[in-house]
Amino acid sequence: MGITRGGNAEYDDSKPTLEELAPRIEDAIAKELASDCTVLRLSGRYYSVDEVTLLARSSQVSQIRVLDLGDNQVGDDALKILSESDQLQGVEELNLGINFITDKGIKEWAGSSTATLKNIRTLILSDNKLTDDSLADLVKSSNFPQLESLDIGWMEAGNGTAKALGESDTLSHLKKLQLERSYIDAEGIRELICGKIAGNLEELNISANKLGNDGSKAIAESSNLKNLKVLYLSQNSIGDEGARAIGTSTHLSGLTHLYVGRNEFGVEGAKAIHQTQTLTQLKTLVLQEGVETTPDLVNYSRPELLRPDQ
Repeated sequence: MGITRGGNAEYDDSKPTLEELAPRIEDAIAKELASDCTVLRLSGRYYSVDEVTLLARSSQVSQIRVLDLGDNQVGDDALKILSESDQLQGVEELNLGINFITDKGIKEWAGSSTATLKNIRTLILSDNKLTDDSLADLVKSSNFPQLESLDIGWMEAGNGTAKALGESDTLSHLKKLQLERSYIDAEGIRELICGKIAGNLEELNISANKLGNDGSKAIAESSNLKNLKVLYLSQNSIGDEGARAIGTSTHLSGLTHLYVGRNEFGVEGAKAIHQTQTLTQLKTLVLQEGVETTPDLVNYSRPELLRPDQ
């Protein structure tokens, strides 16, 4: 913004045209691809529609497999441009976390017949402006046939998303699911773990939700989590009853990593897990966590996403 001093101040809000901006974007892409032509990391650059437009049409990006646009200003219009780019068809890992994507953009992508990004294996959408309304469409869409890892945490995913995940038959390759800092309760987790997706999961992060003892017991008693190796249950209001269910579960015997800190169980519940006779494959067990060790559990920038106690 320029200011002309004199009798009256004049503010110049003009921004560069696409033609003027193009050399800068091409230079930024070239610098990032210098060490590895398959990895393009452009996080934290304030990129919006114009920058994404130029990126999506650049001949330099045709070989990339990893595209990181996290912490930018990508909204629904920019998302549409990305999802329909002919140059980005080879992208396998796409990070769009911490942006301005809304339900409108995700619903359009999920239902699009012109989307070109069919090879995505890892998709990060955490900390956008998404709710059950679009997330349900996303997990049922046929536009993500290769997806192996999905991060939709730190938003307003609730039981609607959990139910849609349980009903989905399109994400047959999904192995890693992150729903941290969401609004899923015992009813929702029951819906999720009864579906096809749960049977293939190897990692499930459902920290900072509303599971309680009933949700914990539902997980412990599910025979559909036979492939699960990594489970995050931190900050879920789980008491001794729920902890005992986890510690004595015969269905979670494949777990190698278990995180259950910041819950409500006491010595009895802690012993039930620590002295487990059934979770014999555990290599990592976290029973207690604090802000000093896991500061990411507290979202200072988005306090409205803190897990409600009620």
